[in-house]
Amino acid sequence: MKAIIVLIAVLAIAYAAPFTWQLCPEPPPQIFKPTSVTMSPYPAVAGKNVTITSHGALTDYVRGGTWRATVYYDNVPLHVFTGDSCDLVPSCPCPCGPGDYTASTAVPVPAFSPAGAYTGKFEAVGASGGTISCFTSVSYTHLRAHETGRNLV
Repeated sequence: MKAIIVLIAVLAIAYAAPFTWQLCPEPPPQIFKPTSVTMSPYPAVAGKNVTITSHGALTDYVRGGTWRATVYYDNVPLHVFTGDSCDLVPSCPCPCGPGDYTASTAVPVPAFSPAGAYTGKFEAVGASGGTISCFTSVSYTHLRAHETGRNLV
């Protein structure tokens, strides 16, 4: 019986859907429009950092602000991480002018995260309160029992 459970878990990992994302529903005007967003590792592993990377075009200056990444477990906010928007693109400290950029940040996945389905939302707001960027994950990240350190039986 244990062998069957382990086989199912391995197959689920091997055939995991790719990470997909979308702009926030009815997004306010955004000055950073991502053309791609990746999450690594995907799927996430409890107790390890996840790096969210987005590439896109910045259409106006970023002079400061904050970002917030919210992790949802079955649509309930579970973890919120925050930071300085000026730290997202190390090659372009604030003020950062228009151009093509890759923004990246790492967030920890707590070791005590329960197994199950997770989604996320990333929002960055400028110093004046305007939206820099906002996107959500469409695909679910599944943490499985063996990835959280629990026994399968």
